Amino acid sequence: MASLAIENGLIVTMDKERRILKRGNVAIEDGKIVSVEKAGEARSKYRAEEIIDATGKIVMPGLICAHHHLYSTFARGMAIPGEPAKNFVEILEKLWWKLDNALTKEDIYYSSLIPLIECVRNGTTTIIDHHESQSYQKGSLEEIARAVEEVGIRGSLCLGTSDRYGRGKEGVDENERFLSLLSSRSSQLLKGLVGLHATFTVNDDTLDKSVKLAKKYGVGIHVHCAEDKADEDENLKKYNMRVVERLNSHEALGEKSIAVHCVHVDEKEMDILKSTRTNVVHNPESNMNNAVGCADVLGMMGNGIEVGLGTDGMSSDMLSQMRCSYLIHRHVKKDPRVAFLEAPAMLLDNNPKIVKRVAGWRVGEIAKGALADIILIDYLPPTILNENNFLGHLIFGLVDATVDTTICNGKILMRDKKLVDLDEKSITKKTSQLASELWKRL
Repeated sequence: MASLAIENGLIVTMDKERRILKRGNVAIEDGKIVSVEKAGEARSKYRAEEIIDATGKIVMPGLICAHHHLYSTFARGMAIPGEPAKNFVEILEKLWWKLDNALTKEDIYYSSLIPLIECVRNGTTTIIDHHESQSYQKGSLEEIARAVEEVGIRGSLCLGTSDRYGRGKEGVDENERFLSLLSSRSSQLLKGLVGLHATFTVNDDTLDKSVKLAKKYGVGIHVHCAEDKADEDENLKKYNMRVVERLNSHEALGEKSIAVHCVHVDEKEMDILKSTRTNVVHNPESNMNNAVGCADVLGMMGNGIEVGLGTDGMSSDMLSQMRCSYLIHRHVKKDPRVAFLEAPAMLLDNNPKIVKRVAGWRVGEIAKGALADIILIDYLPPTILNENNFLGHLIFGLVDATVDTTICNGKILMRDKKLVDLDEKSITKKTSQLASELWKRL
């Protein structure tokens, strides 16, 4: 007996065989996929309590965002007083650090709900979030966790500890409090990491305490890494080491850790990332928006570094991020032969690998035994679609298609483009009120 079945869809399995079933059925029970078969083969093997007819739809694994900032919601439309920021450090000082130093407990919860809902609407069923709220640190991760579980997607959470306001110990304590909480309860949707803002705002004592904490709980470090040249310059000035060298010297790297951005790392740092098996997350849209440069992720991937894809809080739309990555690297390289394979690989291949490493979740594939995170997309292929040309359809067709149904952990979160258990209008009304109050405080 299956609790849910998806029938007659064009199934893009993303399993080891990379099968595409033109008419396929998927059976789900207890949050896992129990059967994936061609239509007509599976009906005799199970009976389903609920059936979704996926005729005319693409059935794919739920998408993954390997680096998000849910808290950034209230910055939308906010006017920054004074002269516009002329570089990355000024963007931090004039916008983001002011915002995260003014968030309240209620702000954190409601500002998380909106992008989580957008995740559901865009078929993103797993996120690795990096939170910042210097004004309200103790208990902040629990507010985000409450929102994650209410919306129903998966989230690996951490607080980006920083010493910029002298509150580094409080940040370490909050990461430990949350990891301890997770160890004492069972949640299929929540995991944790140890967060650090960036090495140029973290002193050695805080860095060492964070690494010690990560080792205690068997998790990795999630840190912004050489996003701007200023990060490298500050570390060279204070510690006589480049960013990745310093992280490595404090044992902060490894296969469970995430080095975000890596725009300004050099070849030696790339070698360290490779030798430590550290995960890198590329955020092309954010890097363009902040004018910090374009990371050489094609070179990293060619050198054996696991590079995933994130949004850095810019959106919750992973297909658009994939397309952005595809375009920017062809532009920067001035070569129309590059990125066709690498951009989709970051999203569809590497993000699931990174999530498996840092959170232990088997997601990103429609295969027996995998977690039942699945999306249905409205897309009628105008040309032949098969295993050989799927990437062309992904980059030039599916990227603009509409997600019809989103399922996470076997639960339907959106069906026929309608959220199942959430009142988006009332949530948005409340967030608008809270955002207005926050803007006044700023």
